[in-house]
Amino acid sequence: MNDTIWIKAYGMIENGGESPEATKSVPLYVDLYDAKFERYIDRIIIKLEEGKGQGDIVLPKDLEPGSYSLRAYTQWMRNFGDPAFFHKDIWVGELGENWEYVGGDSKLNLGFFPESGDLVEGIQSKIGFKATDAYGRSTDVIGYILNSKSDTLIRFESEHLGIGSFEFTPKENEAYEVYAKSAEQNWMKFALSRILKQGYVLDFDPLYSESEIKVTIHHNLGKGNERKKLYLIGLSKGQKVYEKEFDGEKADHSVLISKEDFFPGIITFTLMDEETTLLAERLVYVYPFSQAMANFKSEKPEYKPKELVQMEIAIVDEFGSPVEGNFSVSITDAFQVLHPENGENIYSYFQLSSEVKGEIEQPDYYFNPENPNAEKYLDNLLLTQGWRRFSWENLAKLANPPAFGFEEGLSLSGKVYKVNDKPIEAPHELRMLVTHEYGLPILYEGKTDQSGSFSFVGMDYQDSVGIYLQAFTEKEKNNGDTTELKRNEVVMSVPTTPDFQIRNKALLPSGDKFQDFDEYLVSVKEAKDMLEQFRLSQEIELGEVTVRGRRSEPIPDKRAIQYNNSPDRALPVTEEYYYFQNIFQLLRGRFPGVNVVGDVFSINPPPSVIIRGGGASIVNAGGATFLIDGMRAMPGMVALLPVSEIERIDILTGLSKGAVYGADGAGGVINVLTKAGNPNYDWKDEPVIGNAAIKAKGYDPIREFYTPSGVYDINAPIAIDFRSTIYWNPQVITDSEGKARFQFRLTESKPEVNVDLQGISKSGEPIRATYRFQVK
Repeated sequence: MNDTIWIKAYGMIENGGESPEATKSVPLYVDLYDAKFERYIDRIIIKLEEGKGQGDIVLPKDLEPGSYSLRAYTQWMRNFGDPAFFHKDIWVGELGENWEYVGGDSKLNLGFFPESGDLVEGIQSKIGFKATDAYGRSTDVIGYILNSKSDTLIRFESEHLGIGSFEFTPKENEAYEVYAKSAEQNWMKFALSRILKQGYVLDFDPLYSESEIKVTIHHNLGKGNERKKLYLIGLSKGQKVYEKEFDGEKADHSVLISKEDFFPGIITFTLMDEETTLLAERLVYVYPFSQAMANFKSEKPEYKPKELVQMEIAIVDEFGSPVEGNFSVSITDAFQVLHPENGENIYSYFQLSSEVKGEIEQPDYYFNPENPNAEKYLDNLLLTQGWRRFSWENLAKLANPPAFGFEEGLSLSGKVYKVNDKPIEAPHELRMLVTHEYGLPILYEGKTDQSGSFSFVGMDYQDSVGIYLQAFTEKEKNNGDTTELKRNEVVMSVPTTPDFQIRNKALLPSGDKFQDFDEYLVSVKEAKDMLEQFRLSQEIELGEVTVRGRRSEPIPDKRAIQYNNSPDRALPVTEEYYYFQNIFQLLRGRFPGVNVVGDVFSINPPPSVIIRGGGASIVNAGGATFLIDGMRAMPGMVALLPVSEIERIDILTGLSKGAVYGADGAGGVINVLTKAGNPNYDWKDEPVIGNAAIKAKGYDPIREFYTPSGVYDINAPIAIDFRSTIYWNPQVITDSEGKARFQFRLTESKPEVNVDLQGISKSGEPIRATYRFQVK
């Protein structure tokens, strides 16, 4: 495909005020995945700064056409599960491809949702219902309810997208049956919701008047069973906005609530008793008086292909005051890019979809002022998808501390173990090196706790990186500090990834708009096919090629060439010696005539190695001269070498072999040959001691959207500009006058151009506006 998904992210969190504030989380994890086959197509991490960030995902060229899902979340959002994540389903495919979905059965699905969670005998209740077809899409339905005598009590019919409601009063010791049908399915039998002998019914009428909501509370508990006090609590934007006490002994209560007392948006009303036992809950939407508006203005009334468009946007609130904010604008060919009617946008997501269970069809329908029944239909939606039936046996879980916190940067955690699986005895010092292709490596230092656990937080790096971590201990001696690299196992990992979640792709808009009978789309396809043929014509297909070779000769090892790789004494350092903390402890008592004098754990001053018959050298006045891989080295540096990284130790005791080093070899020579210094060392089966390495992803680098300049080289390869995305700008910042300006060049085609502005105002209000014009 090689198309690119351009992303602008806004991370907001409720703070108890009228508008949300920017999230404290910095990393935003974005996955493009195929849940059906449980595979990731790509994953990026967007860096949020003051709750805003941007990134992009390039689709692989060999990606199969089909439906895929985008998922975005912070670690904090994981406390609330997958329903709290942002989801967007997309179709990937060429123009002209149609798609369809096959359901698991052919039956009509119909659910009933009493307003208070359950029906109660003798009390009238409002019941919401929702009908879907075999594909999970809404379908219009009609039906009726029969009693045990087969008398028809109620007829009902869906009003919008398979959703509706009706009033019903269940009678004592009566049973009911429901029959319903849709255009695709004949009459079927369904069960009504369960009916309780006793209970509470909470009845809301949000449409009672323009300024008030009517609330009625009923119960049939009888004397001695009722609660002494009842409380109706309203929550909005993370804070309590309403509370009223009722006499629990009375069977009926009625109250009017002013809509002006609430912020626009969803209000959660909860009925509870004096022991905070939750009895019923209802979601109600309070509409805003008006929304912010955007005016689009261009320099010319009409444009031709390839012209440069200068555009100004002015955003004002309901009072006409300018609105400052951070927005993104996408400009697309409306004939190539399908814009679903009443589809999801930032306003409908913030105000509705993010707070309601399940996927909502045509969510923007409920915020379109041209839809006269939008408020009524939205209340029916909240009766069904916002329906709550309480089972509070697990109420104690709500008091548990969150498992995930706010991330102020990239994080990595792990643990240090002993190789014998015993717990470590003291905290370990940690040094971590982050390396990438561009720029200098980044060094982080830290420390484990007593059990060996560690966590690096607040890190900042881009793109794919390699991370190398080393664990060691520092012990203080009388003559200074020493560093010990012990036989440890280090395990580290980046934050885990949530499980795949199956999505209902049937709600994706149908692709039947992209058909070959559309003359414009046919011309676009022909242009793209021509470009593809040109690209293929520039490629050369090679015939079969057979490559033969022989194993290369080992690279000459020159580290011991001075004494022809034939020392007087040699000690291969195998795994059984790894428990020694340095080379001096390893050499002590190992060879006759080789004595280690001094504290083997000291670095300043280091111990000396005295070889019998040898004197003092110039480099080491206390004994033998040290080499590392044939190069002279100070004893203090040799003391820091981990034994696990040493391949062999060569000792020259006689003057004949040591003479090649002149006066430096007078006291004997010790050549420490390291594994890293061996050009032919096989690392394949080498255990990693005291360190670990992994690959990790950093923040997604920010790329600029490319637009052609409009000036072409006549000698350049063929290029026909029929781009579907004409312009993308994720940083449209309105000034104190609420205005912002940008420019873009049109393509060679003559499409209808769709301008889509979305973003967040400075006060935290979601804003979305669109504009269209025709290229002549």
